[in-house]
Amino acid sequence: MPDMRSLFSQIMNGSSPDSPVTSQHDLRNMLASTLESRERWRSLLYQAVDLVFETDNRGRIIVISPETWLGQPTTALIGRPFSTLCGSVDILQPHTGSPLQITSPQGTPLTVILSSCPFHDSAGQITGTRGTLKAISSRVDTPVHPPAPAKVEATPLPENNGVAILAAVTTALRKAIVPRLASAAAMEALLAPLAAEGALQDTANPKSLLYSSSPLPSDIQNVLSTSTSQTGTSVFRAGTRHALICRENIRSLKQLYLVVWRAEPWSIVDQQLCQTVCSLLTGFWELDSIHRRILIDSDYDISSNLLNWNGLKAEIERRARRLDQETMPATLIVARVPGLTELSKTHGFEGGEDALRQCVALLRKAVRPTDAIGRISNNVFGLWMDGGDRFAAAERAERMTAHGIPILIDPPVHLPLQLGLVSREANAQETPETLLERGMQALQEGVAENRKWRFSHEAP
Repeated sequence: MPDMRSLFSQIMNGSSPDSPVTSQHDLRNMLASTLESRERWRSLLYQAVDLVFETDNRGRIIVISPETWLGQPTTALIGRPFSTLCGSVDILQPHTGSPLQITSPQGTPLTVILSSCPFHDSAGQITGTRGTLKAISSRVDTPVHPPAPAKVEATPLPENNGVAILAAVTTALRKAIVPRLASAAAMEALLAPLAAEGALQDTANPKSLLYSSSPLPSDIQNVLSTSTSQTGTSVFRAGTRHALICRENIRSLKQLYLVVWRAEPWSIVDQQLCQTVCSLLTGFWELDSIHRRILIDSDYDISSNLLNWNGLKAEIERRARRLDQETMPATLIVARVPGLTELSKTHGFEGGEDALRQCVALLRKAVRPTDAIGRISNNVFGLWMDGGDRFAAAERAERMTAHGIPILIDPPVHLPLQLGLVSREANAQETPETLLERGMQALQEGVAENRKWRFSHEAP
């Protein structure tokens, strides 16, 4: 399409200097067609943006359209810096959809999208900028009224923030060590901001709830008693209450139910939040079940890295056969460290774990590397001495109890050590259970007699 200035020149001069003579009528038609085309493009541009502008090489507005914007005339901006309109923006730099926060003439904040491109002369110097502005927030000249809701939804509570509730649930799970207590704390963190009552149930034990803030209503209990293999969230009316049930499968082929109810309906956001918490609790409960099965089948105590009673019992039975062949005695030392478990309450969880490691290290040094050592309960340990007769065991017990168990934590503590000893002669018919029973009895008698260590001389 011919340039607009060229068309005007031909109309004024009567013809084009570099083309055959064209009639004035044809030139006027071509000019009218060009103006009409430009007007169509201008209308299309205004459908996409709100403001079109052009600046000089100093960032001053020289062209701006339309004539009014946001209820105010734009002609007053001509000759003024672009920063008058959009703050401290460097308009001589290119902008591709940059979001800006400006203040409307009415004094209210408005978010706009700025797109601009500088143009240069033949020497590469910036001679100005052309650009557009598009408002993406509500216009200030027309009040915006929110549409009326199509149906009644639950009124969200001010503190009902999904991310904050999930953070509180996760914190509650991490603070508690026992899974049942952790699940109860997590449920309380969920129910409080939702202003609801709730319960948690593992279908592997349908007769006892993992948690319940209040007794289950009979109509909700009837729904729960209906077995279903489906998972997900279901919402229903239970009398005057609005109930919500979330179901998740556990690897034991059972399900975990999270049930909540309240007087107000449940919004979609609340349903998604409860389903997410149910999935989180299911994973937590599932891992606990797996760990429990692993620990039951294991011969080691995870916390101390020692044999548990099952592992120590198997080790005693295996070693007893070799000792009988070599006609050698052995001694089982039952060691109790009073106050070891309580350190986690007074010195924190990490302090309690550190104290346990130091206690295990001292007990290991008290016996030979080839002797067996196991953890029978929280603060009771079993030490099996191959070839240790009564005299060697008595000498070992005296050295062990001379200084007790010093624990270097902040602040340091010194724990006592109480021992119960029982010897096994070669080819004796006593089982590991019998030896443990005699050792525990000797330990209790020594505590009653205020003695640091005591032998069991006769079978009970």
